[in-house]
Amino acid sequence: MTAFAIDHRAARLTGARRPLHVRQRCRLLFLNMQEQGPLREMGLTPYRDWIAEVTRLDPDQIHCINVADGEALPDTIEAHGVIGSGSGHSSYEELPWIRRTKEFLAAVQRRGVPELHICWSHQAKAEVVGAISKVGHQGRRFGIDRLRLTPAGRQDPLFRGLPDEFDTFTSHVDVVYDVPAVSEFGPVTELAHGAYRNEALAIGATARTLQFHPEMTSGVVAALAKVRRRQLIAEGQLGPSDADYAAFLESLDWADAGIRARMRTLLDNWLRYYVGPALSPPAPASLHRLA
Repeated sequence: MTAFAIDHRAARLTGARRPLHVRQRCRLLFLNMQEQGPLREMGLTPYRDWIAEVTRLDPDQIHCINVADGEALPDTIEAHGVIGSGSGHSSYEELPWIRRTKEFLAAVQRRGVPELHICWSHQAKAEVVGAISKVGHQGRRFGIDRLRLTPAGRQDPLFRGLPDEFDTFTSHVDVVYDVPAVSEFGPVTELAHGAYRNEALAIGATARTLQFHPEMTSGVVAALAKVRRRQLIAEGQLGPSDADYAAFLESLDWADAGIRARMRTLLDNWLRYYVGPALSPPAPASLHRLA
């Protein structure tokens, strides 16, 4: 990636730039916590492409590190923002790459880099500030979920222009519990909830986390449903007949356009109000070193 001198700690989150202007100039670091092999086996495109589509960035503007596949995390940040992905793993697993990722996420926020975390990464980031991630007491959530903004969520720029309640694509069994009110990075605030609490969090000024999947499409959810069909039936998530399955797929397709439009608005907001103020012209100054 091109080296950018980015003084994230000095960036103000109040002076937003136009979304198009931000998309033309920004560079993102995407931390992929999902092994690539299973996605290829399902016939899905690389995870980075999902992020490129929802942000409407050129894929070349997104530097992807496939963390779960063993690629090393960087010692410096050469991007204007960081996005963390979902995963088939649990954030509380005792794996070396998971421990390193949590340390990295703490270091990123200490440097003031804007962050957006999705599903697994939402849970891992919440654990970094002292919350607990574990299997949800209501079981798996899969397909379409209704999200409800809290009063704080209605005021947060991330959800600007979105209704107080809206549908999202989701796929998770683990949930965030026992969220502290404050952390070393500042207040920790619930922005939205669905079937579970804490499905969107603000962690300090620069990190926002989402349990749901703004990057998913009906096609991605359908591919997951095909692989997990027996499990979803056993869990009561899906009826046993072919007609039930067809109706589920039809419901995904019917909702797809509306959900994708809202998720693009959400990502536009993140780029505009969080990444935008961090934009600076290229300069030869040294990069932010995380350690």
